[in-house]
Amino acid sequence: MPKVLVIYAHPETAKGSSTHELYKHFINSYTAKNPNDEIVVHNISEYMPFRLNKLAISIYNKNLAKSDFTPDEIRFNESREQWLEEFVNADKYVFVNPMYNLFIPAEMKSYIDMVMQAGQTFHYNSEGLSIGDLHGKKAIHLQASGGNYHNDLIQNDSMIYDLGDQYLQTMLHMMGVDDYSGVFAEGMDKDPMHTIEILDHAYAKAELAGKGF
Repeated sequence: MPKVLVIYAHPETAKGSSTHELYKHFINSYTAKNPNDEIVVHNISEYMPFRLNKLAISIYNKNLAKSDFTPDEIRFNESREQWLEEFVNADKYVFVNPMYNLFIPAEMKSYIDMVMQAGQTFHYNSEGLSIGDLHGKKAIHLQASGGNYHNDLIQNDSMIYDLGDQYLQTMLHMMGVDDYSGVFAEGMDKDPMHTIEILDHAYAKAELAGKGF
């Protein structure tokens, strides 16, 4: 049974959030096509306990030095390892977020920092190059933004300003996940008179993506 891991980064989940509605259209379509798949959802805007903080850095340095952990470090590391194992064992990843200042929310960046672990999601070869270890998996990015960055009505170079999507795709590639796609609800602030049409189009794309994911 395939395992789907949803990393949701938005503090607002009530009706009216275009991010949440985009996700609902996708996941409802997906579950209708794949009713037996296991789906785990983490809203990391509400709970993201394993940031790259002082404790995490201490654990990293002690691992290199092969030193003993303190009780707090042991608890932190064991709990973080459970989340990391969950990420490694998932078959599909769904990343959901609004765009914040051309980037993903800070909590999603912290999540990527947590799972980007040498020896577990990637390794270095004899030449010092990083090699991804998560093969045969797929990912999709669902994002809402007020401006236009991806649709057919804009110039291609506008995509360079969606730094978050570029970052997410790059980091997943470094971990070996190359089957990557995105669905974007965008332009509502730039063209508020056509918000309903914009969202309806994005939701239709999300439903289609859900069927094929």
